[in-house]
Amino acid sequence: MSDSKVFLGCIPNHVEEVVLKGECEKQGTVKEFFYMQDKVGTDRGWAFVTYEDETEAAVAVAMFNGQQIFPGSARPLHCKFANEKITKIDGTVFEAPTKAVTPWQEYNTPEGKPYYFNSATKETRWEKPAELGGSAGMTTGIPSVPGASSGSAQTLALTATAANTGGQGPMGANIFVFHVPINWTDEDFHAHFSPFGQIVSAKIHVDPVTKASKGFGFVSYATPSAATMAIKGMNAFDTKQGKFLKVTIKKGEEQYNPDAVAAQNLNPGGMPPPQQTPLPVGVQPTVALGATAAQLATAASQGKMLKAGHLEPPPQLALPST
Repeated sequence: MSDSKVFLGCIPNHVEEVVLKGECEKQGTVKEFFYMQDKVGTDRGWAFVTYEDETEAAVAVAMFNGQQIFPGSARPLHCKFANEKITKIDGTVFEAPTKAVTPWQEYNTPEGKPYYFNSATKETRWEKPAELGGSAGMTTGIPSVPGASSGSAQTLALTATAANTGGQGPMGANIFVFHVPINWTDEDFHAHFSPFGQIVSAKIHVDPVTKASKGFGFVSYATPSAATMAIKGMNAFDTKQGKFLKVTIKKGEEQYNPDAVAAQNLNPGGMPPPQQTPLPVGVQPTVALGATAAQLATAASQGKMLKAGHLEPPPQLALPST
């Protein structure tokens, strides 16, 4: 079985085929697609997706597995290579759902205060929704809660959105990084890309069995502008290990960040610009130059290049007398 085929499970019942296929096409070129939608009101839908090559399939596994990308998900998606054996049922489509499919999720502020985010309506509130066991009728969003500033509300909403999408940033803020040295760790990866903005997640993709690096990774920023700066700063970056990074905007998000597309198109191959031979400066003190020692010293002090002058022919040698 080809490594370009992946299995995708734990898909919520309300996800239509066109929506699922659209998400899969963001990761690469879909050659074959089969979807068995859940019909009993849970999240036990599953699909087989065949991509053009193994790299695109690996991208799909990395972007889908363990992520909650669909509104109303009760648990993360399960995505693996189709030829990869399942060693346990925990977290797979074969495990019975433990809670109802609802768009409401609970999160906590850095101070430990719980708040709630609706992934379908994008509403954020302090009060626990009825679907999660709270009192009904309380629909006041965080921005109107006394004492909660609009800035803190936006921060909470961004945190909730990032957590609900499995650590991905907003559209246009997610980038792919290829040609990553195999000895880089996630910490190395994060350190190289953190100067460009707030990172939501930074992860190198590894083989699910051997845990060896696949040589590429993903970085999600809090803002599209940070992703643009990262592409400008890190595309064709010399890793000093015989590799130059190739950094691109996540496939399917080009329309949300045209500046990033323009930046990556300046060097689409991720290769360094050709080195131009610097113009010679100084002196080439060769006998053939035809310059005196004083002229060489003067040129050297002025940083100039001397042109070869007219050379007098050497004196003719006298033939030995016989």
